[in-house]
Amino acid sequence: MEIKNYKLYLIDLDGTMYNGSEKIEYAKEFINYLNENNIDYLFLTNNSTKLEKDVVKKLKELDIITTEKNVYTSSEATSEYLIKHNYKKVFVIGENGLKNTLLRNNIELVDYLYADAVVVGLDREISYEKLTQATRAILNGAKLIATNPDKLLPTESGMSLSNGGQVKLLEYATDTVAIVIGKPNNIIMNLAIEKFSYTKEEIVMVGDNYDTDILAGINANIDTIHVQTGVTSKDQLLEKKIQPTYTVKNLKFLIK
Repeated sequence: MEIKNYKLYLIDLDGTMYNGSEKIEYAKEFINYLNENNIDYLFLTNNSTKLEKDVVKKLKELDIITTEKNVYTSSEATSEYLIKHNYKKVFVIGENGLKNTLLRNNIELVDYLYADAVVVGLDREISYEKLTQATRAILNGAKLIATNPDKLLPTESGMSLSNGGQVKLLEYATDTVAIVIGKPNNIIMNLAIEKFSYTKEEIVMVGDNYDTDILAGINANIDTIHVQTGVTSKDQLLEKKIQPTYTVKNLKFLIK
C-alpha cells in the first residue's frame, strides 16, 4: 500500500503517540522522520488537561522530541473561540491545563452566578456540586461549550472515562446542545488549518479514534490515516460507513 506524501500532518496524541505512560511502537521514529525532513506537523489533541509544555515534557520522557509550537490543544482552541465570540466571563469544569490556558488568554474565570459561558473539559475531580453550579449557570443563560466530546481516554491500565459523559449530563439536565470545540468538530480543525498556508489536498489527519480523529478529517474534507494502536480497532473500523483514506497497523508505514 503506497501512502501519499503530505506537507502537513495533524497528529493525535492519546492512542497514537502513547497510551497513558506507555510508549507506542514507531511513534518516536515517525516524529524523527518528520523533524529530519522539515515536514510540518501539529499535534492536535482533544485532551484539555495539559499545557503545551506539559505535552512536550511527556513526549520527551517517551523519547519523542518536539516543541511547544507543534502542539495545539482543545484548551487553546476553546480560548480562541471564546475570544472570537466575545465570551469574557467563564465558569469552568476542568483541570489546570484548561484553566491556565484560559487565564493566559485573558479570559476571566468566575463564579457560576456571573458566567456568560460554561466551559467543560475533563475533570477527574468532578463533583455533584460542580455539575449543579454549571447547570444553574446554563439555565441562567450561559452558553455551554465543551472542549471535546471524547467518550474514552486510552491509558496504560485500559480505557478510562473522558469528557463526553460530563457534557452529555449537562446537555440532558439543561435541554441544551453544547458547542463542541474539539475533534471531530470543524472548529478546532479550521483553527489549526488556518495556521498554515497549505491546500487541503496537502494535509492529512492521523489518529487512532474513528469517532474523533478520523471523523474530524472527514468533516474537514482532508485525507485521513487511521492507526490501529488505540481506541478504534481494525474490526471496528470495518463497520463504519465512511472509511478513512488509509488504515495502518502502526506509524512505521508512514516513514518513507
